[in-house]
Amino acid sequence: MVKAGRVEHLEWPLRSAQKAAITSLVERSSAVSGRPAMSDHLSLDLANDSPGVVACAISTSTGEMVGYGQASPVHQGYLVGTVGAADVHRGLLAALLERTENTPVTWWVFDPDASSEDAASANGLRPGRQLLQMRCPLPLPTAVNRSAAAAPTRPFRVGVDERAWIETNNAAFAWHAEQGGWTIADLLARQAEPWWNADGFRVLDIDGRMAGFCWTKVHDDPPLGEIYVVAVHPDFHGRGLGRLLTVDGLSWLATHGSPTGMLYVDADNISAVRLYESLGFATAQVQQAYTNVSSLADTDPQEQKQR
Repeated sequence: MVKAGRVEHLEWPLRSAQKAAITSLVERSSAVSGRPAMSDHLSLDLANDSPGVVACAISTSTGEMVGYGQASPVHQGYLVGTVGAADVHRGLLAALLERTENTPVTWWVFDPDASSEDAASANGLRPGRQLLQMRCPLPLPTAVNRSAAAAPTRPFRVGVDERAWIETNNAAFAWHAEQGGWTIADLLARQAEPWWNADGFRVLDIDGRMAGFCWTKVHDDPPLGEIYVVAVHPDFHGRGLGRLLTVDGLSWLATHGSPTGMLYVDADNISAVRLYESLGFATAQVQQAYTNVSSLADTDPQEQKQR
């Protein structure tokens, strides 16, 4: 085992050599775990030198980076990510929390174990939200697909729909620490990603307004069709549009070759979990949030169907 050094605070924006070392570490970590080592939000902030980011790293005596930590501003505080072997997370978290002071932070961990729980506890973080990654075989049964006929969606129109989408998304996710405060810049950053497909971003209009949407994302390795974000504007709640949009998005994914559907949902959102189970979804992975906030949100779980 190569001995690592102390945690080093990194100046933002990073130098190109630092970015290259981080990218290499993230790619290695992702290959070992079989899933992305950093979320889209953190990865895009890293790639685009987004303002307000706090970063730190751990390297060996020979200069090889073995741990990286990043805290990115979100709607409510900071979203924190750490990359590396199990023994680096505790120190990276401590360094990030030192620099974010008393600001609310959320650290997400896939399939938490004793080491992640120890790292969180040592830094004063408590378990918060828990997300289930759920998957289902595609295509859905014919009878289920027919139910989406009542949701005549259309593709997202680049250069036309951005502001209406921001208004709909932020209203639907006003309670959500990460999804509720999106800006045009956040959306444009996703539009620049290789996976962006406006046709797979399904929009539902009612009475001339964007009532809801189902934004899909296709993964190649492993081949998955993700319901990236699905939401209904609060003005249109109570009409069963969330189910219709989810089925519509899954149907689009199946038509375009995805053999498996995937989405994330809060574990305590029982109504949404049951909805997805009724469509054939089952839990594949668990993602745990650790936070320094005593209560992440005082919200009605019925309003948390969309994520």
